[in-house]
Amino acid sequence: MEKEKVLSVVIPAYNAEKYIRTALDSFCIDEFMDDFEVIVVNDGSTDKTGAVAQEFCVRFPGTFRLINKPNGGHGSGINCGIKVARGRYFKVVDSDDWVDKKAFANLIRYLREAESDIVWSGFYWVYDRGDASAGRMKKKAEIEIPFMGVEYKKLYTFDEVAEKIYIKMHNMTIRTSILREHNVRIDEHCYYVDTEFILYPIPYVKTIAFLRDFVYMYRIGVSGQSMSREKMRQNEQSVNRVLHSLFRMYRGLGSSEPVSPETLCYIENLIARVVAGKYRIMLCGELSENTCARMKRFDDMLKRKYPRIYRANINKAVKVLRRSEFRLYASASVLCKLAYH
Repeated sequence: MEKEKVLSVVIPAYNAEKYIRTALDSFCIDEFMDDFEVIVVNDGSTDKTGAVAQEFCVRFPGTFRLINKPNGGHGSGINCGIKVARGRYFKVVDSDDWVDKKAFANLIRYLREAESDIVWSGFYWVYDRGDASAGRMKKKAEIEIPFMGVEYKKLYTFDEVAEKIYIKMHNMTIRTSILREHNVRIDEHCYYVDTEFILYPIPYVKTIAFLRDFVYMYRIGVSGQSMSREKMRQNEQSVNRVLHSLFRMYRGLGSSEPVSPETLCYIENLIARVVAGKYRIMLCGELSENTCARMKRFDDMLKRKYPRIYRANINKAVKVLRRSEFRLYASASVLCKLAYH
């Protein structure tokens, strides 16, 4: 009888030939390969992404799986993974990222006996300047510890730590059953859907545990970032679509089962972060009276329809814009472009 998988790792991949071998190699840990599966969802790639993944499927048929599908975007890859996952827990790793082998082994050890709905582990930003192997790249922790006074491996209720934590996709390992039973589905053909993946399950999460290990290696590229007017327009459209989905989810909270005040506050804070991201994209786009007017209209709508999300903002630039009634829009746009070029 095939051994139960404690973890399914899903890797949505589109034209990832340059990076995906590094990602897949990082899971080749002989002692633990019966415990987990790695599902590469080849999202209509036109390069050799599928061929590289197939090599690993041939070498390790009990661990690696390849699914070829038409292009649908990052969310489509996650949706596909949720459908076919066999592990008790579920984790997403992007095709240009990887895991630290020692830390990942510790995650597997913990998951074997885990009881929590979410397991939080750390991640590093890894700076890829194109002049070093993955193991020699400079790395930095965005979040050193989940919160002051954390007790690692302790089973917390989500509500008792909700106001202290911020979960990103790179941190999160979640029970597969939560995703399936509550029909968690991510927008397809859309950017910035990580927030949907980490937010949609939260109303159903009761417990969380924290690991000291930094499992996820998040590649940061410093070149090739497009700040063109067209790119900014596309990014704003994606953020608008994600916000539309998040607002719809928010309006429906409590309709099927109660949501605690702590969980509600956590959700509002996370949506407020996406709102701040929308403003940042608009500030980095075309400098015009029309853009400023659109920002003001959106902010007025937010204050009127979603006042708790409006008040949840912690972004300093947004606070300054609001206090100035958006009169500092032009100055903020210049500073934003300097910061993100």
